[in-house]
Amino acid sequence: MARPVTVTKEKITGAALDLVRQGGVPALTARNLTAALGCGLNPIFTAFGSIGGVLDAVRDEARRLFRERVGAGFLQDPPFKGFGIALLWFAMDEPGLFRLIMEGGQEGCSFEEYIDRQIGFKKESTEAIETSLGLKGRDTEILYYQMVTVALGLGFACVRGGAALDLSQASEILGRNARAFMMVIRAGADEREKYMPNGEHGPVGNLDSYLNKAIVGQNYLMQSLHKCPRYVKDGEWAELERVLRNTCSVTPESLRQDCPNLTPGDIRVYILDRLHFTVSEQAVMLGISAPSVTKARQRLKAKLPDR
Repeated sequence: MARPVTVTKEKITGAALDLVRQGGVPALTARNLTAALGCGLNPIFTAFGSIGGVLDAVRDEARRLFRERVGAGFLQDPPFKGFGIALLWFAMDEPGLFRLIMEGGQEGCSFEEYIDRQIGFKKESTEAIETSLGLKGRDTEILYYQMVTVALGLGFACVRGGAALDLSQASEILGRNARAFMMVIRAGADEREKYMPNGEHGPVGNLDSYLNKAIVGQNYLMQSLHKCPRYVKDGEWAELERVLRNTCSVTPESLRQDCPNLTPGDIRVYILDRLHFTVSEQAVMLGISAPSVTKARQRLKAKLPDR
């Protein structure tokens, strides 16, 4: 007669979930899991194939709990604020599961895609905003993303930064944020222009130039190259590509989609130009003369006239 199975998939998932709750993903090891279950590896590998398979099951269960608990926030009054507080409370109450959910995912997606995939509740939120606040259309989406951004920031500050926060403080912060947004939306265009000018002058209008030079230039590699220009090694181009992607949402792949005949040299000239290195700096970094850099930039402009 076959021996009864005592270590089920549900028990393995529950034990693994508790490990992640207590110590995060690093705590989910074969040794810790077998110790928690009081069994060997065979039942675990039979059920899930690997520890990676167990982690996938834990992530699915964490997402189920997240949907259940955060979705319950819409039962509060006002429902949209209840959603924001429930989202933040999940981070404060389940830091290990919060990190597991929020720190995984596909790289290179837009911020809104990340929110839609990792958080969800966009439909429920926009309907609640329309009902309780009277906003319509794109304004409801903007407020949704704004609230989630603030809640996520506070959540990560608590989870990763050790910030002390209680629910009354969270409620006050989220409420102030929503009221400030409503004041801006309901103000006339002339009033908004006082605080958020849309002109092309100054640091607000010319955002690309201002931020790229003042903020992006703080990157450790760019600081080094500006301070003492030198030939850029092959392995360092990946870092410059990363800075360009985070700054301008441009990658070598997206450039080649626009212009398949771009050479590796064209792309390197483009990267240095968009990151505001001078012609003389580029010459040293590329190992060519300054006149050659100028000619390369002219050829690149002809290939990419809209960039």
